[in-house]
Amino acid sequence: MEKVIELKTTLLPFDGAKKLVNANNSESDLLYKEYYDLGDGKQMCTLVFERYFFRTGGRGSLTIILENVSGPNKVKCIPSGSAEGILNIDWGASKDFVRWVENALSAYTLEEPQR
Repeated sequence: MEKVIELKTTLLPFDGAKKLVNANNSESDLLYKEYYDLGDGKQMCTLVFERYFFRTGGRGSLTIILENVSGPNKVKCIPSGSAEGILNIDWGASKDFVRWVENALSAYTLEEPQR
């Protein structure tokens, strides 16, 4: 899986972050959140979630960056730590984690995610 998945949305970054935090389920823990209001309607948020995956026997994290500094509202998803072994296979765990974001924001997504 490509490491960074990018979505374009109709939501401002703060609103998108609020949707993701409220859409969080018991499978994921919100480890960190940070919000920046840069003025002139420009916003940037960083969220870090962690989840245990039975299929890999370990924890994976998902860093989500929401911003509209460099153009339209973007959501960047960076999964990590969900792979195991020498071959670095994650058995689809990172795809599931990113899919959770895609589903939570599907009503506000402008186009197919860039992979």
